[in-house]
Amino acid sequence: MKNFRNKLAVITGGGTGMGRALAEQLTAEGCHVAICDVSAENMAETKQLAEKAATGGARVSTHVCDVSEERQVIAFRDAVRAQHPSINLLFNNAGIGGGGSFVNDDRTEWDKVFGVDWSGVYYCTRAFLPMLIASTEGYIVNTSSVNGFWACLGPQTAHTAYSAAKFAVKGFSEALVVDLRLNAPHVKVAVVMPGHIGTSIV
Repeated sequence: MKNFRNKLAVITGGGTGMGRALAEQLTAEGCHVAICDVSAENMAETKQLAEKAATGGARVSTHVCDVSEERQVIAFRDAVRAQHPSINLLFNNAGIGGGGSFVNDDRTEWDKVFGVDWSGVYYCTRAFLPMLIASTEGYIVNTSSVNGFWACLGPQTAHTAYSAAKFAVKGFSEALVVDLRLNAPHVKVAVVMPGHIGTSIV
C-alpha cells in the first residue's frame, strides 16, 4: 500500500506509544483513523496530536475498548462499521506486559496479559476481516515482539505470558499470509517484531 490518503485505519492500543505514533503518522498522510484503548484520557491526547498532524481532512475517532473482551471488540467494530462499510488497515497493536512466571504469578494477571497480547489480535482480526475483504485494498499489521523469536529476558527473569502471546501472534500472522493469498488476495498481512521501545507498556 503506497498511498494512505482517504484510507481508513483501525489502530488498537491507540492511546499511547506505538499506537499514538501510528495515528499521528497516518493522519499526516491523509488517512482517517479509528483508535481504541482502555483509557479515554490517553486517547483524547492522541486525538489532539493526530488532528494537529492531519492533512487532507483526515478524521480521528476514539473508542473505549479492552481488546481482551470479545464483546467490547464487537461493539468497537460495530461503531466503526456504522460510519464506514469497509476499512483498509488494521493495526493489532495493543499490548501489555506482566505475567512473567507461569509458576509463581497469579493466574489472573497471566491470563490478562495473554488475553490482551494474543486474544486481542485474534478477536480484532475476526471482527474486522469482513470489512477488510470488502475494501479494494487491505492490510493487517500485527505487532509481535523480539520475544516472539526469543522467549526470554535473560536467564534470571521469567517471561512466559508475554512471550507465549507474541509467539502466537507471529505464527498466526505467518499462517494468515497463505490463507489470505488463497482466499482474499487483495488483503495482505505483516508481522512487526520490535525490540525494546521506550513506551509505557510496563
